[in-house]
Amino acid sequence: MKQLFLSFIVLFCCTIVQAKERVIELPAFDAWSSTSLEVQKVVLNDTATIVYIDAFYRPHNWIKIATGSYLQADGKKYEILSGVGMELDKEIWMPESGTYSFQMIFPPLPENTKTVDFSEGDVEGGFSIWGIHLDGKPASSSLAGKKNPKETPVLETPELKAGIATLKGHIAGYRPEMKLAGSTWTFNPITGNTDENSIKVDAQGNFKLELPLNHISIVGISANFMQTQVYLKPGETTTVEINFPEICRAQSKLQKDKPSLGEKYYFSGSLAALNNEICNGPLRVLPVGINSQADYEQMFKDVAAMNIDQYKQYWLNRREKGIKELDKYPEISDAYRKILLMNADMETAQQLMGTYILEYAYRQINNIPRDSAATGFVQPEITAAYYDFIPEFIPNSPIALYCSDLTYIIRSLQYANLSGKPLPKDIKELPDNTADIAKLMGTNEGFLFDLIAAQKLALPIQEFQPLTDDQLAEADKISPVIKNILTDMNNRLKLTIEENKKKSGYVVDRVNAADIPAEELFNAITTPYRGKVVFVDFWATWCGPCRMAMKQTEPVKKDYEGKDVVFLYLAAENSPKGAWEQMIPDIKGEHYRVTGEQWEYWGKKFGIQGVPSYMVVAKDGTPVHFQVGFMGVDKMKEMIDKELDK
Repeated sequence: MKQLFLSFIVLFCCTIVQAKERVIELPAFDAWSSTSLEVQKVVLNDTATIVYIDAFYRPHNWIKIATGSYLQADGKKYEILSGVGMELDKEIWMPESGTYSFQMIFPPLPENTKTVDFSEGDVEGGFSIWGIHLDGKPASSSLAGKKNPKETPVLETPELKAGIATLKGHIAGYRPEMKLAGSTWTFNPITGNTDENSIKVDAQGNFKLELPLNHISIVGISANFMQTQVYLKPGETTTVEINFPEICRAQSKLQKDKPSLGEKYYFSGSLAALNNEICNGPLRVLPVGINSQADYEQMFKDVAAMNIDQYKQYWLNRREKGIKELDKYPEISDAYRKILLMNADMETAQQLMGTYILEYAYRQINNIPRDSAATGFVQPEITAAYYDFIPEFIPNSPIALYCSDLTYIIRSLQYANLSGKPLPKDIKELPDNTADIAKLMGTNEGFLFDLIAAQKLALPIQEFQPLTDDQLAEADKISPVIKNILTDMNNRLKLTIEENKKKSGYVVDRVNAADIPAEELFNAITTPYRGKVVFVDFWATWCGPCRMAMKQTEPVKKDYEGKDVVFLYLAAENSPKGAWEQMIPDIKGEHYRVTGEQWEYWGKKFGIQGVPSYMVVAKDGTPVHFQVGFMGVDKMKEMIDKELDK
């Protein structure tokens, strides 16, 4: 009887405990800053709030949760107490699966709490999840249920006409603490450049972009509230409402099967019908090209042992297979179908002109380093007939401006040896192949040839060499619009050159590098800095990621003014001298431009597989860290401070 009574008491107590515990499985959320952390469930009781997290990130890379992370409900913060399966401020290394689960323990929340936010605070790149629903309700969106009008887009023929294109946007569900921002990239086939601009969001979730364009253009938008490409037209305005809660729901691995909160984007104004279909449709691109690291690795395996004819057929087969994907989507408009097909054709042409992939794949599969002979590899003999795909896949008309690959395909065309004749091994500058392109196209006139001529005239400006009056007169023969574009670029370059003459804060060739053997050069360059920490940036003038990283690091240098830290920038002679001389006045530090032989030696000694690459040199001259690719501002400061404190 006593045993039965004790059992009853235990059961009664457990029932009371369970009654006070509330479990919310897969709670909906309104928005987030990153797709890496997802809430699997939340357990609330009288002693704690336990948030069960599923982390999704690249295998063999790490994430971490910062001390000071907190939940916020009804204006009050509840700071994290501890974790299960992780330690605060310690790296969580992701396994091969790319998935890891852990728990975060917080103080108990008030019983009637309906939603809660999670944040790491002001940590750079910190995780935040807003509006985690503890009331069992779906995520909330002011655009839920709204539909875009049923409009059939029409492809108007683009014309060269300079003007300002305006994109106005509003982010539904925006809060000031989200601090959202982004960047745009405009593909410019006239100059061969990709022009970058930033997106600044105000406290109400609005933004406005005013972009100088020369024709209907593709603008790539990269932001956590918008990852897509839109079409804008000079002289006109496009407006978009962004359903941020729906975008986050669709991104989520745990929430994506829950009911939709409406469409992701609602465009109105110029080119609205086309943008609505592209940005909300089920098919962004035909599966022809390479879309992931796994795709690259499989492609290397596929082509490593192929000859040139097999390689060509491989990509033609991929194109045919990719085009068949359109059969699954009969609802796609004729206009968007045409864009998808043109993009598939240009992607195929780009891959077919990249015949260097054959040797690269052979090296990858056979583990042959870049600086070693590719023993057993047979260089392909490419005849002029190989390039018979060019007139079929590359349009010679303004309609090609709807294709994102046009800017790069023109550059690839100019660098291709279309003659079928071998080039001298010691050649330093590729011959003009316009006549070979004309032979393939069956004409030397048309929009494609205008863009080729424009890019050739733009190239000296990009290398900081102003155009002459005769060169500008050549531009006028192509198009008055193109002449105006190049004249404006030329005038801005001349102004930059004059302004650079007044700048200071940079030093060039403190040591005469030209007279020093390659094996002694790095030591000779760094010897004057003994007793100081040296942060070394291996870069190139033509390297976009190098310039982006420099923008992030430039403000950091102010933190080390007056301290024993040197910023050293090393480039090779494949960075055009004029471009290098005009870029370095804006890069505070010590600068060297070395020979190809000297750079090649460093590549072998330090393992420089690409740029940007970085090194930290200790006070005694010992390299203590090297990596390819920017490590981020926080890690950069951490490494410098570590050596500075020694």
